[in-house]
Amino acid sequence: MYSSTILLVQPDTDSGVRLRSQLEDKGYNVVEAADSTTAMEMVNRSEIALVVTELYLRVGKSRCLARAIRKSPALRRTKVLAYTTHGKRADRAWARDVGANGYVITRSGEERFLQVVDHLMRPSAARGGTAAGPQRVP
Repeated sequence: MYSSTILLVQPDTDSGVRLRSQLEDKGYNVVEAADSTTAMEMVNRSEIALVVTELYLRVGKSRCLARAIRKSPALRRTKVLAYTTHGKRADRAWARDVGANGYVITRSGEERFLQVVDHLMRPSAARGGTAAGPQRVP
């Protein structure tokens, strides 16, 4: 069975509230975690289709979270979308290196962010297809 649940991993900020609202408006079921440790616990005990994680978490490390998801055979269908407002070149390389399925610069706009999420949430992508490398919003 295909899950339509997105785990949003970010500190409790205005940005996170806005992202959750955007995702829920598109019809996605959204759950939240404030740090990578809590997020990994949630991913291990629930059917999560997509983990949307901020690159610069205050508590825990999103890099460790993305790597742990990629290394777990039980989580092979779980997609990872890394996001940031900064858009540094090193961030894009990091997302690619840890196996994130997408990379988004959120300040570039809601529409492109949601396009990447929609692409990663397609059931055909969950059955084995992957995004064509990290996707950066211009």
